[in-house]
Amino acid sequence: MLRKGIMVLVLALAVSVTASAGVKGLQIYDTGNVLVGGNFNDGPGSSDMTLIMRLQSSAGIYADEGHAVKYVVDTDPGPGWTQIDFDDSSWETGTSGVGFADGDDNVDVGSGKVGIFTRYMVDIPGAGSITNLELLVDYDDGYAAWLNGELIAISVGVLDLMTPGTEPPWDLSIDPAGVNHGSSELAAGSPNEARWSTGNIETTDIVFTYGGAVSVEARGKLTTVWASLKTR
Repeated sequence: MLRKGIMVLVLALAVSVTASAGVKGLQIYDTGNVLVGGNFNDGPGSSDMTLIMRLQSSAGIYADEGHAVKYVVDTDPGPGWTQIDFDDSSWETGTSGVGFADGDDNVDVGSGKVGIFTRYMVDIPGAGSITNLELLVDYDDGYAAWLNGELIAISVGVLDLMTPGTEPPWDLSIDPAGVNHGSSELAAGSPNEARWSTGNIETTDIVFTYGGAVSVEARGKLTTVWASLKTR
């Protein structure tokens, strides 16, 4: 499989941000994990926009195209939207991916959008025994991704505009003269397996530790909010 990896420099920055904030690092749980994606256009005149993510290990696939998501478009999500305990009950409900044009999105939000934010509730059965975890991303034009509140991957164009350790604003815009990354433009699916073997896919290896059966933050309101969205 041909994959284009995110630069080591990008990953090193993400790690240094975590360390400087005094955080113990990414912890994963058997249930109640939250994968968050920020999708950023290179400008309102762009012809397409896509963010499709797959979270997997050698033991299985945990989030993918076709997975239930909560999403907002061209709206300030509010502080803490990358965190597990954020209340996303007011967000729209849909199916990944969310974007527009090219026929590669399960939810088409219409053209001219600048920022799309998605949150996935993710179970990782046997999380305490897995030894590897990776994120695969098909996107246009830029993105950042968080798992359980920790930044795990970011495209170079977005990295250049973000302040380290902060949540990006909804109207973050990538310079059209800079990075303009194209998605695979394969037809939407649940999932479309062919997507993950194209050269446009970026893959990030994730460093993590096991945090227990369920995150404390995920108990209660989030599991209630997401009760009707349980997937395969």
